Amino acid sequence: MLLLALFLTACAGASARSFNITHLIVPEVVRPSQPDVDIECRYDANFTLLSWFKGSHEFFRYRPGAAPSTRSFPILGVGTVEMLACGPTACRLRLGALTEEATGLYRCDIERDVPPYKFETRTAHMEVLGHEHRRPLLEGLAEEYGEGDMIQAYCRGAPDSELRWYINGQEVDNMRGSTALKRRSTRLIFLGLPPTVTVQCAEFRQGKIYGSKEQKTRWNGVGHMRKDDTQVKNKSNALLGLNITLPSFLGVLLCSLKLNM
Repeated sequence: MLLLALFLTACAGASARSFNITHLIVPEVVRPSQPDVDIECRYDANFTLLSWFKGSHEFFRYRPGAAPSTRSFPILGVGTVEMLACGPTACRLRLGALTEEATGLYRCDIERDVPPYKFETRTAHMEVLGHEHRRPLLEGLAEEYGEGDMIQAYCRGAPDSELRWYINGQEVDNMRGSTALKRRSTRLIFLGLPPTVTVQCAEFRQGKIYGSKEQKTRWNGVGHMRKDDTQVKNKSNALLGLNITLPSFLGVLLCSLKLNM
């Protein structure tokens, strides 16, 4: 009976053990001089799974006793995720190659997915300053175009990214994924005074924008008059050649009506 009592007491003590995240250490601000940062989740818990998130995106997972016990996932703004130590009391990571897109809400989750089921979470915000956005390379765009000219531009980004093209802020859907943009120039896409058009190449990873670059080019109207503009001008010249003024034209029209009556 004594042994049974001791066993029940030990079980009760084990089940009564706290399940808490005691500290979440995430720097509030990352200065431009810092190439990397350490983040740490400390806990007092017998968990089966620990997960790190940036916003809603998981970027690191630790499952004690599994093989392998850790796994990392890419996230926007963080170039490298290095595990420094993960064990019974804490899990510490080093985030490197940061850009400003690494700014956001970081979260540590621990859970026990076997009976008795338990879950605990804690969040902290980190702001990354002065780490420049990475931009793709955009080249090949001429300074000006006329009617019927071929607009050509080329974009180079990271091998694992998807390129998307935009003209005046509107995506060219059939050019998604292409490294080259080709489109026939028309006066209709040149906006404003003086008429200009904006060509943008954006680099996406996992559906999120990673960087973009845009350039402007202008319309060259000299020697590139549209066909319909030429027709309008010819008609205007023809009317001017008749030397008919509006009052005289109306007088002729009224006289014609009286004679027909």
